[in-house]
Parts: sequence; structure tokens; C-alpha cells
Amino acid sequence: MIPKSADVVIIGAGAIGCSIAYHLARRGQTDVVVLERDLIGSGTTSKAAGGIRAQFGTETEVRFSLESLDFFRRFEEEMGTSCYLRQVGYLFLLNDERDLERFRQQVAMQQRLGVDVQIISPQEARELVPQLAIEDLLAAVYCPTDGYAGTNEVVMGYARKAREKGVRILEQTEVVDILVHGERVAGVQTTRGTIATPLVVNAAGPWAGLIGKMLGQELPLLPRRRHIFFTEPFPDFVHPSPLVIDRTSGFYCRAEGPGVLMSPGDAEAVPLSYHVGIDWSKAEETAQKATRRVPVLQRAGIMSGWAGLRPLTPDEHAIIDYLPGVEGVLCAIGFCGHGFQHSPAAGRVVAEMILDGQPSLDLSLFRLSRFQNREITQQGRAPEPEGNRMR
Repeated sequence: MIPKSADVVIIGAGAIGCSIAYHLARRGQTDVVVLERDLIGSGTTSKAAGGIRAQFGTETEVRFSLESLDFFRRFEEEMGTSCYLRQVGYLFLLNDERDLERFRQQVAMQQRLGVDVQIISPQEARELVPQLAIEDLLAAVYCPTDGYAGTNEVVMGYARKAREKGVRILEQTEVVDILVHGERVAGVQTTRGTIATPLVVNAAGPWAGLIGKMLGQELPLLPRRRHIFFTEPFPDFVHPSPLVIDRTSGFYCRAEGPGVLMSPGDAEAVPLSYHVGIDWSKAEETAQKATRRVPVLQRAGIMSGWAGLRPLTPDEHAIIDYLPGVEGVLCAIGFCGHGFQHSPAAGRVVAEMILDGQPSLDLSLFRLSRFQNREITQQGRAPEPEGNRMR
């Protein structure tokens, strides 16, 4: 049964939405409803590779990463179940002088913040992954504490703990409108009824732009498709392996169970709809990129694959900010494929914004106002919904 009211309504039960709910509840705010159009974690979170890294280009994101990694390390103790954290490392491969100089600057900043990261030679990269083709490389950047975790285990852990504390999570409940009285949010209309609330948190991932449209606002968010493929069992690749990222082509891969997980990288243009199917021509593109960087993968057969949406912003940084013009709408959106790994820190700071009035970290990087003087082109717009409601 849908409640008539709630102190906080969160739209989206992915890693970000469920983390916010959990962090609110652990601080005593339990009159919270999370609305999910499908099932918990079934959106972008379910399509993520689960990557966790500290190798970001801004101090704020590095601090998010370090806090989140610490949370994943103690996840079993705090949440009562394992998140299957595997700290196998991230290995960036560089063959461009300007790119290398950027990484030098980033590595210096990351090391200053306590990240165990270093620039290594191509030969040292091959020692980590013997199957690499390194003839064109200038250097590599390696952080052994990076890795990956189970996306389903994490989001379900958030959801279970939040529910235990009293949060209500309503699955298969679509938002069809945001109700506003004057300049203030008053409630959320769903396919199952209306919930009165003074505060709405937009954590709808790729669908967040549709929530903005309900309020008459165009959010600078573009859902874009990215593919991941999984090979048949392939013992000729090093197991376990760091996540290998070829900066030239965008290709990345790592060992996954007995096989190899790999992706062509670059996200595609805006989809025609929110129902994202797999394009098997991307498997051929992935195989071509794989063969150039890891020649042995030419012998690996692709067994399966999937595609998901990445919610990108024009500058590829998230938006964590209140929406101007309508009091009571807080956005936690546009994480550009990093929402899963940053969900612990993001959930905590959003809870602080709600309960304390301000976060304990400087979030100026994520302010919506940074786009005020930019023209939001079609590349920053969400596609029109099919019909009049979220899909």
C-alpha cells in the first residue's frame, strides 16, 4: 500500500538512491520512501562492471573514491554481507605525450591525497599483464588498490539495511508527475497514487532528465549507451588481472571468473528510447580493439554481452545540488558511469545536505550553477519520453 505522505521521497532505487536512503536512515531519518519504476538495482547499476578506482582528475572525486573504498572494505562488517571487493588494480596505458603529462599532474595530486598510484614503464606494465602489446606505449599508470565489487550485492545491501530501519522502497512504481504549490514541491504522483512530501530527491540515473521535464526544467544530462562483453572461459589471459584501460582506443578489459570482461569503451550518442538493446556489431569493434592491445584475445570467443545507459553531463562531473526555481528538489544525478563506486560518499553527503543543511565536503565541483553560462545543446538534453510518463 502506498503511503499518503513522507518526509523525503527518493526517485530511483539504484546505488545512489538506495545509498541516500540508507545514510538517511542510519542517522535517524526513516520517514523516507524510495520509488523505483522497475526493480531495485535493475537500471544502470545492474549494467555496471562494478569498477572502483581512486584515479580521478579532481580532488573532490579522489576524496569520494577514498571514502567509498574504505566503506567497501568494511562493507561486510557494516552491512552483514560481502560485496566481493577485489582489489586487483587499474592499469592505464598511455601512448600520447600530452596525455602522459596530464596523468603526471593527476598522479602527483592523487599521491598527495594518499593514493597508492605510480607511473610505470611499458615493460613493468607487461610484467603485470604479460599478454599486452606495448611497442607503442610511452608509460602506464598503476594503482594496485583499485578494483571492483559486486553491484547487486552493494545495492541490495543498502536497500535491506534501509528497510530494516523503516525506509519504504516501492518497486514497479513509476513517477508520472511532480506536484508543486507556488514555488515549492508538494508531492509526487505515481502510477499507484500520490505521496505528499516537502522534499524530492532526483536520483533517477539516466531517467533524471525526465524528472526535470516534469518541473519544466531541462537538466544538462544525456543518457548514452555503452556495451560490455564477456568471453568464454579463456585461461590464456592472466587471472586475476588488473583492469586494463587503453587510453588510445578506449578499450578496457579484465579477468572475470574463468573468462574476460571487455568493452569497446566510448559511449555512443543519445539513444532513441530508454529501452536499450545490445548492438552486436559492437562485439566486432571490441574484438578488433582487443586484438590490437591484447593479441591473445583474438582466440577468445565472446559468449555474452549487455548494454546499459550512462548518464553523462557536458563536463562529465556529477550534479549534487538543489534545483533552482522549485524549493525542495535535490538532484543527485549525472555520475557519468561512476555512480556505483561513488555511492557510499554520495549517499553520505546528500544525507548531510538534507539533515544538516550543508555537506562536510566541498561540493562546488558538482553545483548545477556551473552550467548557467553555457548553452545546453542537444548533447546535454535528455531524449523525449515515449508518451507522457517515465519508461
